[in-house]
Amino acid sequence: MNPSRRDHRRGSLYMLLVIAIWGGFLPAGKSALELVDPYWLTAMRFGVAACVFVGLLLAREGRQALNTDGHLAKTALFGACGFAGFGLCVFEGVRLTRPEVGAMILALTPIQVALFQWWRTRRRPDRLTLAAIVLALAGELLVVTAGDISRLGGGDALGNGLVFLASLFWTTYTLGGQQFPGWSPVRYTALSCSLGWVAIVAVLAVSSLAGHSRPPQAQQLIEVWPQLAFIVFCVSIFGILFWNMAVAKIGPLSAGLFANFAPVITYLIALIQGRRPAMLELLGAAIVLIALVANNRHQNSKIAG
Repeated sequence: MNPSRRDHRRGSLYMLLVIAIWGGFLPAGKSALELVDPYWLTAMRFGVAACVFVGLLLAREGRQALNTDGHLAKTALFGACGFAGFGLCVFEGVRLTRPEVGAMILALTPIQVALFQWWRTRRRPDRLTLAAIVLALAGELLVVTAGDISRLGGGDALGNGLVFLASLFWTTYTLGGQQFPGWSPVRYTALSCSLGWVAIVAVLAVSSLAGHSRPPQAQQLIEVWPQLAFIVFCVSIFGILFWNMAVAKIGPLSAGLFANFAPVITYLIALIQGRRPAMLELLGAAIVLIALVANNRHQNSKIAG
């Protein structure tokens, strides 16, 4: 088999695994949050992940790779955004909204990147990209409201707002990786995750002193151990590793094209669990997916051309 074809097949397989993992993330999180609060869940999730990533970094690049090369503050800032900010906001948000709606909000990351690049370069995107942005935002409005404008207020609005804030944190973290051109993805992930975990522990301590967070009891952890295992190992470790492996094989644009379909898995899980989204909500989800896929294919063709 041609090496490029083999790489594409392997990269596609990795992304199918990523889609399955990411699609199940918010439903599993919603279930675990019934017994474990967001602060402890985030601390456990990224504490284990940080240990694994540091071990991988040591095995691949040696102890010298643990040095931040004078970028300690910058690495800590992006780590706090990507792991403390994202992790805490997404779990606080999903407690107040439905996982499938949260998944569609998180899917807007490529649109946020396009808008950030527009702001940074002062160069307006081309017409097709602008149309995709408008279409995706219109579809997202249908997903969030399902035609009922009153959903823009109350608990749903707060939950959706927190998930959106989480997506902004993740976009910041993703773009932050460009600040370290000499670092491998494993190094950036390991160091930022480790420093981000320090920020998580700090927030956990403050929330515990304020009475907003309480440590889970052993029986509670036993009751939700499948969800915890999935979130800690599958989502936080294998999801990121498979993503990096896929990007290495098929490139970030093609990987991003695959990743747009993760919310489909979340909606399928919602249907299996007995929830019946309104037709306008499903229409909005379809519009968002069409806009994201069209934009990704357009950007890919521009680079290839």
